[in-house]
Order: sequence, then structure tokens, then C-alpha cells
Amino acid sequence: MGIKSLIKPYESIALGSAEVTPLEITSAYGVFPNEGVLVEPIAILKIEDKDGNVIEENFPEKREVLSKETAYLMTNLMEGGVNEEGGTGRVIRSFFALPAAGKTGTTNDYGDAWFIGFTPQLVAGAWVGFDDHMIKFGSADGQGGRAAAPIFGRFMQYAYEDPEIHLPLEYFRQPEGIVTDSICVETNEKAREFCPEKVAEIFNVRYPVGLCDVHTSPRWREEKQNPSKISW
Repeated sequence: MGIKSLIKPYESIALGSAEVTPLEITSAYGVFPNEGVLVEPIAILKIEDKDGNVIEENFPEKREVLSKETAYLMTNLMEGGVNEEGGTGRVIRSFFALPAAGKTGTTNDYGDAWFIGFTPQLVAGAWVGFDDHMIKFGSADGQGGRAAAPIFGRFMQYAYEDPEIHLPLEYFRQPEGIVTDSICVETNEKAREFCPEKVAEIFNVRYPVGLCDVHTSPRWREEKQNPSKISW
């Protein structure tokens, strides 16, 4: 995903305990809307002299680091963080209503607040904190959803409303390898007709989900309560 900072091999890195630069993490998140392709960030595209002669021109390096299917699953997951009630990034919807996804981040004792998010065309990261790690926010005002996510929301609002930029409305593209299936809420497996509560969920077609092994017949409640009376 393009992370070059040293990441020590502690199990807690799964919870975000390692630090990377804002540029690194923002570039990494760009892989998701870009269908699995990492674009190495560069600062200068072209330098021209006063007569229009090109002195230097740079082209970003690109390479596939995730499958389209995995990238879309992650995008869909992080859309929930900004669209669903209770999502930590829900506050961006106070400023920006178009398709977006992202994730908040908050370090221990409210020392740093993050929000990294993206649309189908843009990725942006907001960090609010202190160069001195001894200084903390000291309250929940330093949480990523409060201190950083509104910056992202306002930035995207201004970018998409700017007539000179003129970004068209686009949606995240679902690849052919992603399918929607009905899932049993209790077992998180593919629902049978007898499952009492079901929910629609998306999956990579290459990794099929097994059938629910609890609600196997109309008598599943009786069978569950009296397993010894089941006739085979």
C-alpha cells in the first residue's frame, strides 16, 4: 500500500498503534477508490519556462497492490462509517452529500485526531494534533470525528462546488467479482429460507459463504431445544 515508515512487528499494529506520515496514509487510502492501484504521490507534474518549453515533466508510478474486489469491499465498508447512524465519520454529511468513504482515527489520551477519506475522484487526509507528544487535547474534542472529519467534509464541499475544478458526479464502481447475497444475522452464513432474520451483504465471488447450519428446517427451534429428539 506504499507505507515506507518502519512498522515494528507488534500484534497491536492491527489496532493502529504504529505511526506513519499523513502523506503515506492518505496515499494508501487512495488505493481503494482507484480499484487496487497504488499511485506514488508526487509534488510537481511539470515545469515550463516563460516560452512554454518543458524543462521537467514527472509521471507518477503506478502498480496494482490489491484486487479490484478487495478494494471495493474496503470502500463499501468505509462508506458505512460516513453514511450510517453512529458512524464515526458521519459528521462529514453536514457539509458534503456526494459519494464518499473514510475512517476516523484517535490516538491515546486524545493526542492526535485523524480523518482519511475519499470520493471516486479525490482522496484527502486531515490530521489535527501537536508536534510535542506531551501535549494532548485532554477531552473528547480531540476525537477524529470531532476535530478532523469536519475539515475533510468542508474541503470536499469546496472542491466539488468550485466551478473551475468542475468535478462531475461519479459513484464507486462495483467490479463483476462482487456479488450480493442474503446472510443469516445469527450465524453470518448464507441464509436459508428458514432463517428468521436476514440481511443483504456483498462478497467476493471467489470466496463463497457456507450455508447456515442452525436454521436448517421449519422445526429449527424445536431441534435446537431438543437435539436428542432429532430423527436422522
